[in-house]
Amino acid sequence: MKRNLILTAISLMVFIFPGSGQDCTFFYPMEEGTLIELRHYDKKAKISGTTRQEIIDKKTSGGAIALTIKNTFFDEKGKELMTSDLTMECKDGVFTFDMDHFLNDEMMAGMEDMEFTIESDNLEFPAKMSPGDDLKEGIIKLIMPDMPMMNMTTRVYNRKVEAMEKVTTEAGTFECLKISYDVHTDAMIDIHTKGIEWIARDVGVIRQESYNKNGKLTGYTELIRLEK
Repeated sequence: MKRNLILTAISLMVFIFPGSGQDCTFFYPMEEGTLIELRHYDKKAKISGTTRQEIIDKKTSGGAIALTIKNTFFDEKGKELMTSDLTMECKDGVFTFDMDHFLNDEMMAGMEDMEFTIESDNLEFPAKMSPGDDLKEGIIKLIMPDMPMMNMTTRVYNRKVEAMEKVTTEAGTFECLKISYDVHTDAMIDIHTKGIEWIARDVGVIRQESYNKNGKLTGYTELIRLEK
């Protein structure tokens, strides 16, 4: 599956937090056991995969709130390809999530027996966001000491809050913040893409679209299931 259809594993975890950890307002569910399902499509609206997420743990410590999410990726035929745990935290009114979300799930599944390290500067979502705001960039580096030619760096930058919009999917209609961003992947070849995502309070990503450097749609993701 193409990288630009996996990028939602986004961006799929967006929160906004005002004030202290105890007062965090999530743009993602907080209850343990909550299930979220997102379906990925190619540019022709053909199903290319599914991501299923379950909140398996919630901890509050020192004014911070941390969630652990079981993230499972399935191919277009429903075959499970990879499962991993995602961790995210709210502290001092700012949410950060692990940039591991921007690694290709199929690629990582094929690297289970390889030696590598990951370094990242995670994305941040401040306590208050409104149209016109610029957001901090994030970066992740995959380093393979035995095969340096396979090293990869992905940078998510030029992040902007564009508008407030309503979005309707199979899961319902949601009031969303629309956020745009650019993605640069430096690997054996350079790849430049663009993305737009719509996020909703207490839910997360409702829709995400990926575009090539020429502005043509290459795929999209939509929320199709939410069970609390």
